[in-house]
Amino acid sequence: MADDEMTLLEALWWWGVPSLFRCPVNPDPAQCDIALVGVPHAAGNGSTERDQHLGPRSVRNVSAHNRRLHKAFGYFSPWEACRIHDLGDVPLPEAMANEACIERISRYYRRIADAKTRVVSIGGDHSISGAILQAIAGEGSALTEGKPVALVHIDAHTDTYENIEHWMGARKSAAHWAAYTVRQGNVDPARSTQLGIRGNTRSRDWLKTSRDLGYDLIEMERYRELG
Repeated sequence: MADDEMTLLEALWWWGVPSLFRCPVNPDPAQCDIALVGVPHAAGNGSTERDQHLGPRSVRNVSAHNRRLHKAFGYFSPWEACRIHDLGDVPLPEAMANEACIERISRYYRRIADAKTRVVSIGGDHSISGAILQAIAGEGSALTEGKPVALVHIDAHTDTYENIEHWMGARKSAAHWAAYTVRQGNVDPARSTQLGIRGNTRSRDWLKTSRDLGYDLIEMERYRELG
């Protein structure tokens, strides 16, 4: 097949075997500079046909149509500048058990951190953020040299709801991760921002935990004022 014909086919999102951004599929994090990983977990909700755990499969399909060059940066091609691989999905055979999934996700990401490989993750709900951060940042992490990371958290909710012991049975849940990763030393709140916070408040002190932890909290009203 001629090169121009292959280029034409690769511009069609529905053609070929789907991988994230059409990158080579290779499960070894040591063989790439940037790892792309699917994390199909939604806090124990993985039994339905409509949920966040379907994100990685959908992004593999639609990202095949992604343009390969960045014109504003001189037609820069990240795919040529470094080795970017799709490592596949984190295996989660206990998909309905949130705490087991969080631990499996963390074990998977420790391999990536040990290889000192940068990683881009496709979820999944917010509970995967805690699982990933506790694996790649803070004490023992080769990737961050044992240091906590700065976090930019764009969300409607703070996910620091320590006043509730669990979220419908999930303890390291989508409602808790931004708190326990600070407590564990994975995230440095003094260098971290929670941006766009808004929504139907359930208590007068719903932002207190984030402020007490030390996050720079930017509610939606302030965000709009800042432009």
